[in-house]
Amino acid sequence: MKPRHFIRTFLAAGLMCLASSVVTFAQRSERGGEDMRQQIHDAKVSMISNRLKLTAEQSEKFWPIYNEFSEKRRSLRRAQRKVINERRDGGITDKAALENLKEVQELKQKEVDLEKQYQDRFLSVISPSQLAELQSAEKSFNDMLLQRLDRKRE
Repeated sequence: MKPRHFIRTFLAAGLMCLASSVVTFAQRSERGGEDMRQQIHDAKVSMISNRLKLTAEQSEKFWPIYNEFSEKRRSLRRAQRKVINERRDGGITDKAALENLKEVQELKQKEVDLEKQYQDRFLSVISPSQLAELQSAEKSFNDMLLQRLDRKRE
């Protein structure tokens, strides 16, 4: 077996173990929400690193940029959810609903602008194909996490 193939296989197996432990830990969120978030973060880092096949040099430069980007994107998404939840509470006028819709659109545009802004920073560290794979890896990770949490709730 080639050393590279062995390392990838080892990383994939480690990722699966870590992901399954994340789900188990998620059930105990009331006792350690911060620990759960850290385990989810660690599993995500492992999966993305593996899927992008980051070199040590790329990884060293990529993760600070990605973490900064993720935090800004998370903040925008929280703001969107807050606005949407205000609308769900009901009892708002048509004028308020329209303002609410415009605010959500503005927040979505800010997210697109953020992605454009960080694209150049990412491309200074990783290749365009790795950047494309990043989007796929993020979606795969989120889908996997949601599926595992749903299965545990059943």
